[in-house]
Amino acid sequence: MDVTDDQPAGSAPPWGAPPTTPAPLVGPRRTKRQRAAAAVITTDARCTPVLVRAAIVGRARMPRAALEITSPRGEVLGHVALANTMDGLDLQQRWWLVGDPAPGAVVALVSEGRRQVILPGSRLRAGPAEAPEWSGVACRMLGWERPPVGIEETSAFHAVFAQDRATVDGPAFARAVSRFRFAAVTLPMVFFCFCFPYLFVIPFAVHSGTPTLLLLAPPLVGGTLMTLWSAQCRRDVGREAEQIEPGAAKFGKEIAFTQSYWASMRKAPVPWDGPLPYAAV
Repeated sequence: MDVTDDQPAGSAPPWGAPPTTPAPLVGPRRTKRQRAAAAVITTDARCTPVLVRAAIVGRARMPRAALEITSPRGEVLGHVALANTMDGLDLQQRWWLVGDPAPGAVVALVSEGRRQVILPGSRLRAGPAEAPEWSGVACRMLGWERPPVGIEETSAFHAVFAQDRATVDGPAFARAVSRFRFAAVTLPMVFFCFCFPYLFVIPFAVHSGTPTLLLLAPPLVGGTLMTLWSAQCRRDVGREAEQIEPGAAKFGKEIAFTQSYWASMRKAPVPWDGPLPYAAV
């Protein structure tokens, strides 16, 4: 889980100064692993400077996310599971690994300046995160990575360029993801709620003389139309992703499912209710 402290941006406290009084913690409950990670964060905790990279390590239909942790020299220290995320998560900044940087250790992550806190969903695991080919583009569509910028635009050109360029935060991509989530998640649940009691109605209807084919038509036709619409919405997500990053449509299915899953795992930022390491300033 990612949480933020309540200090204004750019006003990190001086070395050794205690953090300001945080607001009460509100939001989702923490998992057992996250509570253990929170306990590691103390004012005198050991801090190691690291860089963090996100990766999808699961299959497209059940995408699990990990954070690969490397030293400033590029040495991979290991990876941790990401239990959930928040709006505004910024992995491009520099981080401090709180705790022992050894495989099997319980660790947490605090950003430079103590602006964000990440409580992983696992201990530090050895080795790099083994991600499929499409992991990078899926993470960029989630806003966890940023595509490289090839040129330095002037301010005037950048203003025009930003208006014409599709982004992961743009309304078109957001609408496409929302439609897919409704078609692939919400609608099947509603359809199941209709079909389950309908199964108990069919025997009585058959005994009353209603043709069997007529009784089977609603679930068959409804299921077929729902499947076709879901496939169309999935293609729409790929088409919108292609406008953001050339070649992304190739992984339209993966992007659609990771977006749908992690949208439900995204939480609102909440104030950090514990101490912060003095070293992470």
